[in-house]
Amino acid sequence: MKKLIVLALLGLAISAKSQIIEESVKVLSKPSGEALFSLEAEEKVYSFAPEEGWYKIRKEVYVDPKNVVDDKYIIAGTTFFTKENVKIGSALVEIKVKEGEKVEAFRGNDRFRAIVEGYLFKTKFVDGSVPEERISEILAMRNRNEQVPSFKELFELYDFEERKFEDLTAHVYREENKTLNEDKDFRVIMIFRGETSPYAVMTNDHEVTAPKIKHSWEEYDFKVIYFYKPTSTQEELVQDKILYTFLGL
Repeated sequence: MKKLIVLALLGLAISAKSQIIEESVKVLSKPSGEALFSLEAEEKVYSFAPEEGWYKIRKEVYVDPKNVVDDKYIIAGTTFFTKENVKIGSALVEIKVKEGEKVEAFRGNDRFRAIVEGYLFKTKFVDGSVPEERISEILAMRNRNEQVPSFKELFELYDFEERKFEDLTAHVYREENKTLNEDKDFRVIMIFRGETSPYAVMTNDHEVTAPKIKHSWEEYDFKVIYFYKPTSTQEELVQDKILYTFLGL
């Protein structure tokens, strides 16, 4: 079933931002904790790095302001909607929002926009929809001819941004559903030398693995692993210019 969903998404060529939930779920307060809220099948969420199979996740939702207390708590039974007013879940108990703000409508009713947070087990996600895990799988492929179309497929499915920096090409995936900030930080940047040769990968508080690493660099939540030994000029290009280009203001 998981593979069929992935193929269907590819066939529709949707722009999928964030990880995809396979089926309708109850999001928990902690690993094996109480149910906080529900989300519908195929919704996209932001996931943090997993811990023993559990992912802390976040989701942007819109609710009726009358169901919000002190701009901090959403009352039990409140229905969650998307920005386009499509129902995507509901609060099962009173929940505290991570971020929230009232959105005044030009026409129609005002709404409250919020980030809600909880935990899901790894089996609740569509296979291949966690970008760092999919990148690790592709890098582990022995055949370079298989890597190239696999990366292309991933970048198209998740609408990675593309930008050139001298002889390097960066493909960037941003932190959707993590925060209400309009300008999002990058989550992962896959860097190529030329068009098809993987050169390095940069992550923001996540992990990518690879069978052959020539050099690595870490600072705060940022990590870069190189597949070729970089020159000092190349390191400066990657760790300064590329990194800071894709940080939110």
